[in-house]
Amino acid sequence: MKLLPLILFLLASTVLYAGATPNFIIIYADDLGYTQTSVPMMKDRPELAHELHQTPNLEKLAARGMRFSNAYCPSPVCTSSRASIQFGMTTARVGCISIHDVVMNKKEIDMGKNLSIAEMLKEADKGYVTAFFGKGCTPMGWFKDHGYDVTDFIHKHPNGNAHGDWWEPAEKTPIPLDDPKRMFSLAKTSTGFLQERARDKKPFFMMISHYALHVHNTSLKSTREKYLKLLAEQSGIEGGIPDISKHDAKADTVDKKLLSLREIANYAAMMENMDTSIGTVLDELKALGLEENTYVIFSSDNGGGLKNSPLQGGKAKMWEGGLRVPMIVAGPGIPANSQCDQPVAQWDFLTTMHDLSGSSVPLPDDLDGISLRSVFEKGNDGKLAKRDTGLVFHFPAYYTVPITSYRDGDFKLMRHLNTGEVKLFNVSEDMGESRELSKTMPEKTTDMIERLDLYLEKVGAWTMKEVYATRQEELDEWIEREQERIASIERELADGGLSADESKKLKAEMKTAKKNLEKHRLNSKQLDGNRTSERWF
Repeated sequence: MKLLPLILFLLASTVLYAGATPNFIIIYADDLGYTQTSVPMMKDRPELAHELHQTPNLEKLAARGMRFSNAYCPSPVCTSSRASIQFGMTTARVGCISIHDVVMNKKEIDMGKNLSIAEMLKEADKGYVTAFFGKGCTPMGWFKDHGYDVTDFIHKHPNGNAHGDWWEPAEKTPIPLDDPKRMFSLAKTSTGFLQERARDKKPFFMMISHYALHVHNTSLKSTREKYLKLLAEQSGIEGGIPDISKHDAKADTVDKKLLSLREIANYAAMMENMDTSIGTVLDELKALGLEENTYVIFSSDNGGGLKNSPLQGGKAKMWEGGLRVPMIVAGPGIPANSQCDQPVAQWDFLTTMHDLSGSSVPLPDDLDGISLRSVFEKGNDGKLAKRDTGLVFHFPAYYTVPITSYRDGDFKLMRHLNTGEVKLFNVSEDMGESRELSKTMPEKTTDMIERLDLYLEKVGAWTMKEVYATRQEELDEWIEREQERIASIERELADGGLSADESKKLKAEMKTAKKNLEKHRLNSKQLDGNRTSERWF
């Protein structure tokens, strides 16, 4: 008899949510590597969880949802990933390929011409309220111009990296010590938004874009002390590890090993603080009765800047460590404590949310994303639509190793954009990319190269030659500008008749101009070196 009320409740819940318009939350970490949480992205490989970092709220999310072992961010750096995820396109198609994308700037690419996730949900005409909190994407500017009803963009410039280090970046107003990387104010703003939706009963999409774990690394002192103690015990350090940063004035009085351990503790504490912030939001979601009808997607904008073993490389590198990231999804119809091994990319989110929302408005024809609904519901048994081309990661960056990576099925092709050299790996069997296959699989290699080139040509992707030339043009303009400024100041000083204050001001401007000139000349020299580099790391 006791089972009857429970069965009736479950049936009622199923009926209630089957026809309801679902809510969506994307929680986006910054620079979080594949193996940096306490959740292994492969359940049968516990070593893929970090041995020190503690993320219990992500563990709870994974326990009620699905982890993805082959999830990819769009780019190994933040700016291009953040544009791609919003518009459901690869970075090559959206026209934002890198940080300070010189070709994008020269071509004056208009991000507003694309359909954002928020705009797509607005078009569905189901009453969605949309919100974006946290780190934005500089080329996109103000997110209220891209369909977001509510944002926390309250400063003079759209939210970017600096907002994670300063409360008011323009005036360098410090962030309070009890809110490192704005993690807890982000949670407060997000829970406030949830409370409003619980009152007005409107469906919603909220993106919470964390500034953690991007440098500068900061954490709560109380959490840091926990890890300092733990590391001291593990390392057998008598007297403990002093809580002195390597940037502190007292740093030169502390042993370098202790300084290093302090940074490890600080990073671990920052990780846990972010997890606590996430837990605050998810606990409120449940308390408000919104959890059952809300899809929660957690992931990262690019690979980690720290050790990502067994993956090769990390942030700003096109190996798996820079592109394969943690991803956990929970929500209606998603099996608890499940795992999906099918390759997916974050540009799939827009198309997936279009499908799940039940929108009848057709999507644009130029999207790269496919709906992940089938794998959300069935994991590895789900059948995904065929992609026009596999997963393309185009990274013609002038400031680091320029590589295009292309995953299709189990295989990943990498092409060095300076030399044209290619490498092929079976990343399903060899996630560490240690066994190069291009020589033993020439037909597969040739086929992937041909399909990759067809895609890049179709979307008009920037070429490496174009990027180098545009960057050199930019530097030449800057060098000429500073030279003209220096000559102008020299003339003003030589003419005389200046007051002491005017002379002092001009000399300060001269010093700045000379410093900038030297920097631009150095960057030009480095560009020449990068242009001829054959290195892969």
